[in-house]
Amino acid sequence: AFKKKIPVKLVAYDDQSSTTLAATLYNQLITRDRVNILVADFGSVLTSVAVPIAQEHKMLLFDPTGTSAKFFSPHNPYLVLTSLPTSGVWPTVLADFLISHKINKVAVIYSANDFNQSQAETLKSKLEAAKIKPVYYHAVPTDTSNYTVLIRTIEATHPKALIEFGYPTNDIAFLQNLQATGAKFNMVFTIFPGQQLALIEKNVGTKALEYTYTYPTPPLLVYNKVNYGMPMSEFEKIYTQTTKRPVDFLTVAGYNAGLIIQKTLATSKEFNQLALRNAINTFSGKLFTLNGLFKINNEGAQIGEFLPVGQFQPTKTGLVLHVVYPQNIATGKPIYPAP
Repeated sequence: AFKKKIPVKLVAYDDQSSTTLAATLYNQLITRDRVNILVADFGSVLTSVAVPIAQEHKMLLFDPTGTSAKFFSPHNPYLVLTSLPTSGVWPTVLADFLISHKINKVAVIYSANDFNQSQAETLKSKLEAAKIKPVYYHAVPTDTSNYTVLIRTIEATHPKALIEFGYPTNDIAFLQNLQATGAKFNMVFTIFPGQQLALIEKNVGTKALEYTYTYPTPPLLVYNKVNYGMPMSEFEKIYTQTTKRPVDFLTVAGYNAGLIIQKTLATSKEFNQLALRNAINTFSGKLFTLNGLFKINNEGAQIGEFLPVGQFQPTKTGLVLHVVYPQNIATGKPIYPAP
């Protein structure tokens, strides 16, 4: 775009998953290191401190996975979500699945934070619009590590589906406790097996995931028909050969963010923050990568990608995640109720 080679220097810091340290480091990147391109850390918690800092300094923040709806405002042009839709729209397809399959007794337990609460509220709203009132709807602290009593309480309501919205540590504790109690539900849904399967499976075991549902994300959701960057099969092959590590969603999200930054720099007519943001508008809705359709609204929120419903089904060779809804992209049929 700029008709010359520009050397690239990467500046990266470890925020140790601390919002306090992250805030200091975001400021340092802008004021001391004077970076031209600013990228947030993974997730809404660590992105939450970056958003106001970037806006204050008029720096465009490339946000791979910070999905809280509260980040996005018509008054802030300095934010672009690259690799996931905003969390409030995640359960849209899940709600449609429950409604279309006439699963009308639903229990919802969620961690009390923006990321999980927005999903719980969306699901509740959509179910109630279809005249389905959850038989159980309860928030727990995000640091909850034991769900045993909660599972027993939910069991007494006899739901036909149990939905747990949490972070990976919540999903792990919940699935461990579910298996330990021996409680059986027709349908169990958790978020992060679809994003970080290796981590969850390592901690809970294959048996605990059998017949459970999740949001499939790349690489479990495969997009090979792309018009920018590598297709999933090629990326997975090259990444695995190069790093000797398996691909998970975090890897894909990072690569996809890199693609969006690359396309932005190639498209922008000027090298300033608002010009970069305006360049993104020109290819929004036209770019299809291994992560799906990249499309943002006027606030920078991702609206092109969507999360289907998948189910882990056991086979002789291990678990297979089938997309079971919506039907036009399904790779299998749901096994409901779970055996």
